[in-house]
Amino acid sequence: MIAHVRGQLVAATADSAVVDVGGVGYRCLVPNSTRSRLPSLGQEVLLHTSFQVREDAMTLYGFLTGEEYDLFELLLKVDGVGPKAALSVLSTMTPDSLRRALAFEDVTALCRAPGIGKKTAQRMVLELKDKVGSIGVETVPLPGGLPGAGVASGASDVRLEAVEALMALGYARAEASQAIEKAAREAGDEPKLETLVRLSLKHLFRG
Repeated sequence: MIAHVRGQLVAATADSAVVDVGGVGYRCLVPNSTRSRLPSLGQEVLLHTSFQVREDAMTLYGFLTGEEYDLFELLLKVDGVGPKAALSVLSTMTPDSLRRALAFEDVTALCRAPGIGKKTAQRMVLELKDKVGSIGVETVPLPGGLPGAGVASGASDVRLEAVEALMALGYARAEASQAIEKAAREAGDEPKLETLVRLSLKHLFRG
């Protein structure tokens, strides 16, 4: 098994990279997330690799981070998900957004990846939800070190902290604020911070 390749990047296309290792060029298929962060041609690069053998081909898949590699290998364990589909998922979603989609059973988000249908997405949720280390509200860093499930002193404070929690997950302030407003209308009087964030994430996933 080829665990990784380290060498000079000599070529890159929309979906692949060629790494020269001691005069031997290794062509790796890569997701968009890796392709967009490759160094300039001629510079050194290290790709974590998955060597897949099929009846008609032997293919290397490469990833800049071990996290992407681990998710790729997990996706391959789902019935109906082959290397091409797994690469499609990682080209469409970041590792964090994939974990959130699995944690909140967001089949619609998973189906946005080419080659992933509803039944396959449902299997992904069923088989991987508890295996990928989902990003829950309790892991979101909040101002002053407050735990994700805490209750603020007032409704406005809770909303502010919820907005900042969503921003910590990568959402823009305006986008987070709109989602929090929608969630607040559903949550009723004096909602907990955890409730606001969870409802807001569902609105954001739905688009």
